[in-house]
Amino acid sequence: MISFAKISSEKDRIVDNCKRCGGQGCGVCFSYCSFIDRMAEAEIPADYWFRSMNGFYGDENFGETVTTYIDSLSERFADGLVHCFVGPRGTGKTLGACEILKKALRGSYTAYYTTMVDAVARLLAHESYQFRKAVRESDFFVIDEVDQRFFPSPGSQELYGNQFENIIRTRAQNRLPTVMCTNSEDTDQIFGGEFQRSFESLKAQFIRIVRAGGKDARKGKEKL
Repeated sequence: MISFAKISSEKDRIVDNCKRCGGQGCGVCFSYCSFIDRMAEAEIPADYWFRSMNGFYGDENFGETVTTYIDSLSERFADGLVHCFVGPRGTGKTLGACEILKKALRGSYTAYYTTMVDAVARLLAHESYQFRKAVRESDFFVIDEVDQRFFPSPGSQELYGNQFENIIRTRAQNRLPTVMCTNSEDTDQIFGGEFQRSFESLKAQFIRIVRAGGKDARKGKEKL
């Protein structure tokens, strides 16, 4: 969960920098602050609260895919597919996924962000009921950092694979749109064993692969 102090700090910054009211508080400030609450509740990372795809200079095809997804959000909600963003680090996968969630929140939808490691930890913890509820009921759902590097042993691959399959299958079978992000170029090799065969089946039915090419923007002077 994002800390109360961080949320309050961002709200104060919004009000202090408001050109309309000069820090006194107004309807515009209130609207922005309310949206901060919604983003925090959806657990969108604070680093992506005020970043956007405007001026995106990464892979043009990937940028267009994300923009098209956002512009046709109601259609994407209706088709309920899983989109897997695949590409090297720093190519805009998380940015694009968070943009989708923010667009959903600006409309009449609910949204939720998690990483693979956090998802499995929550499924295995006492708070699993609330997380499973988010999996079942969130209109748009993002699972970030679904990467082979986090699962070095056969045991961890089986553990994470089983939990991950449960999330994806629940979302896909209920036609709830989901975005997963991975740095692993070969998606079939993220997990091994039985999950590998299950993932191949899921991919054929419900999953669309979207490639994000280019270099790691975080290593340069510019940022996504």
